[in-house]
Amino acid sequence: MTLTDSQLDTPTYEKIFEISKRILAQMNLDRLLDLILDEAIQLSGAERGFVVLFKEEGIEVQSARNMDKESLKKAREKVSTSIIREVTQTRNAVLTLDAGEEAKLKGAESVHRMKLRSVLAVPLKSGDSIQGVIYLDNRFASGVFQENHAKVVSVFADQASLAISHARLLEENRQRQKELENNQKMILRLNKALEERVADQAQELEKVKLQLESQQDAEGPRADRYQEIIGESHAMKEVLKTLDRIIDSDVTVYIHGESGTGKELIARALHYNGPRKAKIYVSTNCASYSETLLESELFGHVRGAFTGAERDKKGMFEYADGGTVFLDEVADMSPGMQAKLLRVLQEGEIRPLGSNKTVKVNVRIISATNKDLGELVKEGKFRKDLFYRLNVVRINLPALRERKPDIPMLAQHFMKKNKMGIPENFLSIEPAAIKALMTYDWPGNIRELENEINRALVMGKGAITKDLLSENVREKYEFEEEMMRDLNLDRQVSNFEKRIIDRALQESQGNKVKAAKLLGISRFTLHQKIRNLEIEPPKRRVTPEEVAKVLKECKGNKALAARKLGIQRQTLYHKLDRFGGKEVENS
Repeated sequence: MTLTDSQLDTPTYEKIFEISKRILAQMNLDRLLDLILDEAIQLSGAERGFVVLFKEEGIEVQSARNMDKESLKKAREKVSTSIIREVTQTRNAVLTLDAGEEAKLKGAESVHRMKLRSVLAVPLKSGDSIQGVIYLDNRFASGVFQENHAKVVSVFADQASLAISHARLLEENRQRQKELENNQKMILRLNKALEERVADQAQELEKVKLQLESQQDAEGPRADRYQEIIGESHAMKEVLKTLDRIIDSDVTVYIHGESGTGKELIARALHYNGPRKAKIYVSTNCASYSETLLESELFGHVRGAFTGAERDKKGMFEYADGGTVFLDEVADMSPGMQAKLLRVLQEGEIRPLGSNKTVKVNVRIISATNKDLGELVKEGKFRKDLFYRLNVVRINLPALRERKPDIPMLAQHFMKKNKMGIPENFLSIEPAAIKALMTYDWPGNIRELENEINRALVMGKGAITKDLLSENVREKYEFEEEMMRDLNLDRQVSNFEKRIIDRALQESQGNKVKAAKLLGISRFTLHQKIRNLEIEPPKRRVTPEEVAKVLKECKGNKALAARKLGIQRQTLYHKLDRFGGKEVENS
């Protein structure tokens, strides 16, 4: 039946007034709609409720809640369009005691399909138009709603409609501001992409210039010396020039560079091309040992020096007497070990662990670290006197991102070095793959590049294409290429949003609650974006162990457990039945 407006008593108006103050204070549209439904369900005693808003493309269920204040999935399929149409046409509330028996609704397919019984639908009026409907129902009982419920909810709906209009206006303003910010960010990205392209061209010109210069330099002997050091970029030329100046000397060298830049390769070149090349070269990573074990590794120990020291053992310094010791990650040495290393540099002698005798040694020390020793000295974390002893000649190794012109040469080198039985005439790498390699910033430097080439080599059986490269390596190149091909702002923003949401869903293993938190948006907004952007979320797989753990954390509260698991409560019940019910709850 269709109802017209009626008067309410003063206490009821006062109650609605208090509720109205709460909803008018809420400016976030998603949270506002949830709050409106929660209040409407409480006022009417409904089992569940829906806020339906009208848009140019049709009706849209913007919020769906049950009496437990839980959001509902597939809400569009749970409301009767016939009832909503009648509310729109009459501009009045529609109340059904038993929808299936109502004369006007007997022919409505949706009413019979959903087996609707008690329904109360109230218009959300906005001036001379209707912006939506508050739709309340109870699927399990007839006659739940009476005329007084319709009167109360109708008055409440007028206040709710006003709050929705305000929130929508604020949302539109926020959206315009966001679009403006996104446009500004896109312009910055396009400018950056253009700058990087210009920089790449400049690097290519620099490479050609250096190649022409190299033909005029007497570099034959150096090329023979440093066969394993690949690179003709300006940055690497400077490193090799420094090597040329000190290669025939016995000077102490400190190598600084990020992890994976090839610090040990430089150390080996200094030894095997220097005056100590006929003697032993040894290396160790100082960060890999505790203080006691590192002392034993470097200086040796005598029997009984510590638990497990069953016999005397020579350390690296004694073993490499006359040769070279390479100390990687020297910045990670403890203060005690720093003092003992200083003694080696000053006195040329060591004391094995547990011994009261010193042993004379003659070694060249080459040290390296990815940390700035100078800064550590200022912070009091590294001895100043030891730093000066180590830092006689400093070699700064550039990161791979600072020597990108060397990437094609390095890629070819690693392909030939690690061809794994593939004939050389079958080895190839397409230009697009090279461009992708040169666009990526390589936080793991040369080590990461070699691993990437090896993986693609195996996958492509010797022929490396762009598609065989890791997603993180391809991503920046493909993004830039896409931007250059398509400057449509809406599509670019949608593609970027889709990529970020996809990543959040993957990281959360399909748990939309966790994905929404990662993205900093509400679940409702995430559901909207998944639908609008046509994203296929990964299926959420919940194990019995996970259900048992969350139930225990929630002290058996299934509604709370379902929310934490990112599933509906009904789904949790089904899973409990399938997993063994009580066994899961009691595990």
